[in-house]
Amino acid sequence: QGSTAHVPQQPVSKGDAPAPGGAMGAAAMRLAVLLAAAGLRPASAGIFSVYTQTLRERECSCNCCIREPRRPSEVSGGAVFKCAMPPAGDDRLRLHECADRCTVLNDPVLPSAATVDTDRFCFYHCQPTIGGSRTALRAAYSNQKKEALVDGGSLLDAECVSVSGERLQAATSPDHNGRDTEAPVTDIRKEY
Repeated sequence: QGSTAHVPQQPVSKGDAPAPGGAMGAAAMRLAVLLAAAGLRPASAGIFSVYTQTLRERECSCNCCIREPRRPSEVSGGAVFKCAMPPAGDDRLRLHECADRCTVLNDPVLPSAATVDTDRFCFYHCQPTIGGSRTALRAAYSNQKKEALVDGGSLLDAECVSVSGERLQAATSPDHNGRDTEAPVTDIRKEY
């Protein structure tokens, strides 16, 4: 049988007793009394209940976009290319985990949307780059030449990069649906 130690207890006066819940409990109690006096009741979902939605789609990125020729009705001035999502089966889709829909937050171009079609994001937020062939047929033809063994041939398509600054502001519209900025093809080599 084990022995137990007996510790004598000190008498506690009422002045020494801690307040229920401590200082934080007292402050919370005062706040509840003030809210009740004002006729308000605290929200049961919490202060940040507006921000509790979980967005399942990945964040939008121009890494999920490639340069494509514009449709004839979209061609305006010198803008003959646009950015769009790569076709099904493209390695970029798997590499960057791209999906048909993506998430934008606090977006100046599409402020009323949290989730958008990736094609729509590419069109308004991305700018085509130089490189690649103008058409898939030209790329296929160029890749059959002997020079393709030396210089690597022609890329079928080119990357897109994010627009920023004035061009991003130009993509905003009063109806929050975006505006075509007719972004010209850019040389990303000059930026680095």
